[in-house]
Amino acid sequence: MSPRDRDHDPISLVERRAAEVFQRRLAAAVDGEQWAFGELYEEYARRVKAFAVSRKAADADGVANDVMLRVFQNIAGFEGSEDKFVSWVFTIARNRLIDLHRAAQRRPQLSDADPSEDHDAVPSAEITAMEHFGTDGVLSLLDELTDDQRDVIVLRMLEDQSLEAVGEVLEKPVTAVKALQRRALKQLEKKILEKGVS
Repeated sequence: MSPRDRDHDPISLVERRAAEVFQRRLAAAVDGEQWAFGELYEEYARRVKAFAVSRKAADADGVANDVMLRVFQNIAGFEGSEDKFVSWVFTIARNRLIDLHRAAQRRPQLSDADPSEDHDAVPSAEITAMEHFGTDGVLSLLDELTDDQRDVIVLRMLEDQSLEAVGEVLEKPVTAVKALQRRALKQLEKKILEKGVS
């Protein structure tokens, strides 16, 4: 394919324009432009929240806000494509969730929670999307997996991240990500058959 043909290839043109839009938005955010922060927040906070929901975070909204604050605080040091940015955001999210999990294990459990506080009375858009992604029981099925397996499934299937991107987030080689994905899918298949979920 000649350079001229490539210039008229609609897929590469769309991808090129999307990359240019992302780079303009990133540069504006680095310069402190509020509109750029707003657009980045809208694009990524809901995805981080869905990831936090899949990890059973007590306050998924709080995690998303905290992660995006950290992203904005450190955005001046980021360089790269949108794919790299997504990996960076999810690395921050995963590390934050690990920190929260460790802190919760050190903290004594409170048993006087108000039963009238039902945070799950109205399912969020993220939970609805995750149910559509698989079945009504997808979150309970994900509970059967290890944290790493769950992260691989959510990032690969729900977030449509490449093996390489997931490897960056988990700080593991691609071969390890493939093995985690393979074991997770076998485990999910087994549990689906056991529970009779169609």
